[in-house]
Amino acid sequence: MSMEARTGAGDMQYVTALRRELAQVERALREHAEREGIRLARAERDAWREARDACHVFDRIRTRACARLEAIRAGSSERFSGERQLAEKVLLDANRADAAYTIVSFAGTQERLLYLRGGADRDRVIAEVLAQGGVYTHACAGRHFLEIVR
Repeated sequence: MSMEARTGAGDMQYVTALRRELAQVERALREHAEREGIRLARAERDAWREARDACHVFDRIRTRACARLEAIRAGSSERFSGERQLAEKVLLDANRADAAYTIVSFAGTQERLLYLRGGADRDRVIAEVLAQGGVYTHACAGRHFLEIVR
């Protein structure tokens, strides 16, 4: 019996088994990618809602904080000790909330993913967006700049 005849049938069975195993692995990878995509979409949607809600809260108090700061700077006395510092902190937090909303709504994928990671990554991407005054979007091959939405 020739070498080809002995290994031909065995090789075909081996190749068939490998193809079957490869198909199973590909199916498992597709299912995993789909689950992760759904999880990421939910996380992004939740982050967007959280950022939107924070902006709404700060929108309600921003006007009063600005008015009190203007009054204090014009010579009015503070209504309580530390009122000026508190108003300044509220305005900084409001700006951070606006930056967060802008990131999760309009920024490119990399910045949104960094934001979603939370912790130091979130703080860093917010600081960068505040420093540059906005985000680069996916429009125009990532060259479209959108100012922070206020």
